[in-house]
Amino acid sequence: MTTKITTLIKDYEFETIIGMLDFERVKPQKIRINANFTSDGFIDYVEIINFIENFYNEHKFQSVEESVEKISIALKQKFSNLTSLNLEILKLEILKNALVGAKVESIY
Repeated sequence: MTTKITTLIKDYEFETIIGMLDFERVKPQKIRINANFTSDGFIDYVEIINFIENFYNEHKFQSVEESVEKISIALKQKFSNLTSLNLEILKLEILKNALVGAKVESIY
């Protein structure tokens, strides 16, 4: 029997600068992260969460699409035993009646 375990992070929220509009470049807005990943060994999901939040706060991305591409690469560099990543970033406050964002699926 082969067993594959996927680690989950659901509904993690924090504030960061992300977006192209003038007000988005000044005032942090709330985003939500949903992720699942597999690895060849143990990866502490708290370390993943902390890395993601710090990465976003350091880079202050202009687009969600660019951000998911860059974070996918950075996560693999930091956590070399990652084998796959499915990461979704949602902006919670940009529209009243919808969540918007981007998703990346990486197999390393």
